[in-house]
Amino acid sequence: MLRKPDSIPAGDTLVEDPALEPFFVSRSQTGGFTLYERVIKGENNTEYIKTVCYPATFANALKKAAEELLNQSKSYTSIKEYVAEYKKITDRITNIME
Repeated sequence: MLRKPDSIPAGDTLVEDPALEPFFVSRSQTGGFTLYERVIKGENNTEYIKTVCYPATFANALKKAAEELLNQSKSYTSIKEYVAEYKKITDRITNIME
């Protein structure tokens, strides 16, 4: 389901980083996490957000974002190439936390 970007409650914490784009994480006031994806649709290129999942932890949100980035409209010619790309994405995300 697509939503307007301003539909996230004002009290929620947003965690955004270029390494995660087009994804970002929110943490609700009650403590739950949501992974969102920015989507542009329609003739007017309207910006929306799409709920990807409700991970139990922040680490799970980052893992799911990495998996989503890996599988965005790409084609891989081998398992080795697929795993190497996954490692590259997870390393990029992990380096943010160091």
